[in-house]
Amino acid sequence: MSAADYAVMVPLSEAPNGQLRTKDLGVALGWDRSRTSHQVTRMVERGLVIREFCEDDARGSVVGLTRAGRAAIEKAAPNHVAPVRKLFFDPLSDDELDALGVALNRMLAAIRQYAAEQPPAEVDRVERRSNRNRARRRTGIERHT
Repeated sequence: MSAADYAVMVPLSEAPNGQLRTKDLGVALGWDRSRTSHQVTRMVERGLVIREFCEDDARGSVVGLTRAGRAAIEKAAPNHVAPVRKLFFDPLSDDELDALGVALNRMLAAIRQYAAEQPPAEVDRVERRSNRNRARRRTGIERHT
């Protein structure tokens, strides 16, 4: 199973009925619409997930785990969890884990607050401008006005 397959199946396995709207899945993964759609299409072709029309929104779709997908994530999860636990949690004492939890929760709250305060169009515009500027620096191409 690829890392992308695993990434898609984790939020689906944790969702009610093993299903999420495609849009919500992309948000959970931090992926754009195109990447989410292409990955889901590959997984549909392999029988790991199904994609169905959304009853609430004719423009949207819902992605769900198949039995084969559920079996695949259940088989892969222990192999993923063990090294994460060994590398990131086992070396820490209980007090250090508690402190880490407090720090991460504080950071997550700050991220959520920042995201809630940003108008979506402004965030996208700034990100696009930043990406264009990086591309110009790499290629040496400047926009002529």
